[in-house]
Amino acid sequence: MRYRKLWFFAILVMLIIAFSTSCKKPDNDGVRDEKLSVEKESEIEEETKKDEQKDFVLEKEGKKKKTSNIPHIILKEIIEECNDDEIGSSLYRIRNNMLQLKDEGKDFEALNNAFKEYNKEVSEKMAYTKESMDELAESEKSNRLSGFGENTRLYETDTYIMRADNVVVSILNYTEYDYTGGNPGYIRSSANFDTLSGENIKFTDVVKDDEKFFEMVDKRAKEDYEESNITKPSKYAKEIKEDGYKDLVWTISPMGVTLYFDTEILGKNTDGPQVITISFEEAKDIFEPKYIYKDKDYVFPVVAGNMNLHFDIDGDGKQENVSVDPVYNQNAETLDIYETGLMVYGGKSGEKEISGYDGRAYLVRKNDNYYMYVFIVDEISALYSLDLKGVETENDYDMLSLSIRDNSWEQDGNIERYEALKETFTDTKSFMVETMGYLLGTVIAEKQCCVGDEGKPEISSERGKASSEIALYTLKDIECMLVDEKGNIKSEDVVLSADSYILPIYTDNEKFVDVITIDEKYLDAFGEEGDRYFILNKNIFSDYEGYCYRIMVETDEEGFNKVNGEDLEKIFEGIMYAG
Repeated sequence: MRYRKLWFFAILVMLIIAFSTSCKKPDNDGVRDEKLSVEKESEIEEETKKDEQKDFVLEKEGKKKKTSNIPHIILKEIIEECNDDEIGSSLYRIRNNMLQLKDEGKDFEALNNAFKEYNKEVSEKMAYTKESMDELAESEKSNRLSGFGENTRLYETDTYIMRADNVVVSILNYTEYDYTGGNPGYIRSSANFDTLSGENIKFTDVVKDDEKFFEMVDKRAKEDYEESNITKPSKYAKEIKEDGYKDLVWTISPMGVTLYFDTEILGKNTDGPQVITISFEEAKDIFEPKYIYKDKDYVFPVVAGNMNLHFDIDGDGKQENVSVDPVYNQNAETLDIYETGLMVYGGKSGEKEISGYDGRAYLVRKNDNYYMYVFIVDEISALYSLDLKGVETENDYDMLSLSIRDNSWEQDGNIERYEALKETFTDTKSFMVETMGYLLGTVIAEKQCCVGDEGKPEISSERGKASSEIALYTLKDIECMLVDEKGNIKSEDVVLSADSYILPIYTDNEKFVDVITIDEKYLDAFGEEGDRYFILNKNIFSDYEGYCYRIMVETDEEGFNKVNGEDLEKIFEGIMYAG
């Protein structure tokens, strides 16, 4: 399903995850965060003060970078699902996304305020949709009682950040709706903001020669949709020009300006939708120079289904067509159609099918070379990086996924509400990914990543924030270190006492896990004495930043993990492996 496994560890519990702590360590990476109260000695506090003073001096001298000129956008995904209490199946599902800025947008106050207004509209739309769905749910229940089968009503929106830099933030919303349970429809909408002022950008702010622009759109439409009997886009443009192109759905990416024509805008239902991009390289003179992307390296999402991109992949002066399409299969018995992967078309390798679900594709340009990044879930979450020049590599995927954090769930009557913060990929220099590791059980760590010079993803932060709701119980005293919030070692001779409950906060997924001690009241215990596991009942630790105990983990010749030279099962209770 689209909304991914938000309750990964809850499912682990239900599947009885008590794998033996003597299990052999797998060859991978992963988990997440929380809170602590580690006593700080006076000399450590003194060192910390010196560090803060050093930072202050560097900032004053202009040697310490204070802000970034690129907004880091986080999507807050919200899902509301209504269930039929009598038979337990879903009546309807609503999904939408709100916009947030990392660090509460302190460097982009105007943009942050614009996002608040945008989110207010999203909230109002969700409330209105819910009212409509509640009415439809009553008729659906009646239909089920009459034996007409089960249909789930849908209103689900995927949000794509097409560009986010110091000039513009461009958003595309792609909504699938189904009010009857058997006849889905699709609509798109867009929003474009000036990054510094937060004001909405008009189409004519970006395209200064709209007549020439639509001539190029007509030509591209004829090339890409020659079999469709559609009206010229320029004709439709003339009809809406008087109103300032208010109804035009458009976005701006680092490559150029893209128009989105929903089904029946330019043609009949059978003609489907049209998506047309005119790049800056094709005609720089028709665009306002301010909005032409200046950097050589960039990334933006490629919407699967009908977005055709035309650009010179290898510098030979010829434009190639690149696109991504979903791959579907059909159940022979139920006739249900479901997605089984993505097909990447174009480039020198022709086409490449990637199996899985929940796939997202991104066009990456790095050092004048083009790559297609595909995040997808199969048995594992993986990031495929395909060289569009057709250069074969030994391994074209890494076990990485865009970070998802601060998952929450609540129930009010027959309505379940899920929320999660989802990372976006808008900057080749920095994006957050999740990696999986197995030092003290399965741990998913959030780490900073970048696109390397050879086009491959490279982890740029050794220490990652853990995302775990699984705690451990210490059976013995553990010799460890004390580290500050940045991972700097403050003491190499610290003892973490036996009979403590600890929670992973950071890890490198290779050698160490930084933990905090937490009170037993924040945990629910399952299983029998000596074979228990512990789940947070209240996640108040996800934003913890402070001192941690650093537990070093060694791996013996047979691949088993040890702490202080002993097997994990002799030191901890509650270790769980998965993945």
